[in-house]
This record gives sequence, structure tokens and C-alpha cells, in this order.
Amino acid sequence: MAEPSSVAAVAVPGFLGIGAAALIPGVDLNAVIGSWAGALFFVTWARDLSIWSRLAYLVVSWVGGYFVAAELMGRSLTKFSGLPALLAAALIVTVLISVAEWVKGGKMPSWISAALGWARHALSRPGSGGGNG
Repeated sequence: MAEPSSVAAVAVPGFLGIGAAALIPGVDLNAVIGSWAGALFFVTWARDLSIWSRLAYLVVSWVGGYFVAAELMGRSLTKFSGLPALLAAALIVTVLISVAEWVKGGKMPSWISAALGWARHALSRPGSGGGNG
């Protein structure tokens, strides 16, 4: 179980950030809270990282989750922002790390291979070419 001081060290700044965001007009609090929850989930799950790495990932996760939810809302792909923010915040650091390792010369992440295979299959079916005819 986590020590009370370490829980407070993460929770208090988070609640202060959520409270500060509530004072800014135009900020979607559902997305702020959802992305905070997703970021906390990721940081809690990634126990083998140093405290500084976890804090950096917490911030990246929180901001990334908020912006993904805002983008989905802006494109009218979802009616609510809380759950997309939570899911995006929980996944965005893992996705970015796997892409960064691939760019540095590592192997292609399996999720990219699967997505490319699915896209190739979907586009190769008859009638899926998007022609004008």
C-alpha cells in the first residue's frame, strides 16, 4: 500500500489543478477530471519507473488525454468528454513511447502492424475503393 505522504503528494496538486481549471472559462471539466483519472491510472500501473519519470508521464498523460478528448468533441465523434479523456490519458504515454522507440531504430510496434494490416484488408475488398462510380 502507498504511504499517505506519497498519495498526498500526487492528490493535492491534482485537486489544485482541477480547481484552477474550474476557474478558467471554456475549460471542459469532464475532460480535465477524466484525463486526471487516466493519468493517475497509468502512473499507478507503471511502478518500475523513477518518481521523476512518473511525474513527467503524469503531466504528459493528463495534458494529452485532455487534448484528445477536446479533439474528439470538436469533430463530433463523441457527446461526452470524460471517458475518452480517461482512456486517452491511460494509453497516450504507452503509444508515444512505442512510436519513439520505433523511430530510434527499434521494431515496429505490434499495434501499428495490426492497424496497417486491417487498413490494407479493408481497402482491398471490392467496393471499398471509394471511387466515384
